[in-house]
Amino acid sequence: MKLQQLKYLIAIADNNLSITNAAQKIFTSQPGISKQLRLLEDELQTKIFERNGKQLVGITQVGNEILGRARKVMQEINNIKRLSSELSQDDSGCFSIGTTQTQAQYVLPRTFAAFHKEYPNLKIDLQQGTTEQVIEQLRKQEIDFVIASGAAELGPDIVQIPCYQWDRSILFPQDHELGDLRKITLEDVVKYPLVTYNFSDKSSSSLMRACKKEKLEPNIVFTARDADIIKTYVRKGFGVGIIANMAYDPQADKDLISYSTSEMLPQCTTWLAFHKNLFLKQYMKDFIALFAPHISQQELIRYLYSEHTSSKELLNRFETKAHNLADLQSRLATA
Repeated sequence: MKLQQLKYLIAIADNNLSITNAAQKIFTSQPGISKQLRLLEDELQTKIFERNGKQLVGITQVGNEILGRARKVMQEINNIKRLSSELSQDDSGCFSIGTTQTQAQYVLPRTFAAFHKEYPNLKIDLQQGTTEQVIEQLRKQEIDFVIASGAAELGPDIVQIPCYQWDRSILFPQDHELGDLRKITLEDVVKYPLVTYNFSDKSSSSLMRACKKEKLEPNIVFTARDADIIKTYVRKGFGVGIIANMAYDPQADKDLISYSTSEMLPQCTTWLAFHKNLFLKQYMKDFIALFAPHISQQELIRYLYSEHTSSKELLNRFETKAHNLADLQSRLATA
């Protein structure tokens, strides 16, 4: 038995037993209603309507009982929808987000400023850690959202939405030898000790993969989670820094030269993720709209029900789409 069949049953009763009028009223086809009515009667092994040939002329006694219960079922469905709507409008309580230092310091403040204006009574609990740490919190359902970067495979229980892409920057002091080069290559960079973000798995590091592809051996002498810490140790002469481009401040970091890695390293993708068991309240949907305005409500629903599409495949699709768009923009600019 399907809810659709009960909906059709009620529509027929409310339209003077006319299947044609019922179909027009609920915007479906007459053959479709007739088929579902026949399937329902076959399953129940009883006749709901009295017939004169193919025409419906009345409702049987048991049909009236079924119709009454069907109305109650549909009423409860509407009550559930109304309850869900009321819950989703709740703008109080605590909204917990796990993220990395770079996102927390350089990306999220602008989003939170706009979000707080819409939901001033909502407490925001921002928890920082490595990507691995906040993912583990999400799997345990200790936090609502995770915002992080990398090609992590989160599993079928996690909804992962690609949000934006970014490049890294190479940092070195004003008097460094790299500053004398007109164009810097990855081979030039790995001649010097490197100071960069820490990573738990070398195979998942796009920096290590890029070096391996060009048969280069980077000498990573210092790693940290915090971009400001990396900049401090670059200033101390530990080596050449590699950080997210949004972590470089032209005013505060004017003693350092920043050089884009766009021609050396692949772009990184920042994504937002949440557990499939999470009930998305309206403020959560509004936050996604602020943080990733390119994600429409229809696309959000598609991500929610992409059960047979892996996180890695979704990220690859997003990266391919972004790469094609960037290539098109570049060609238009030079046309």
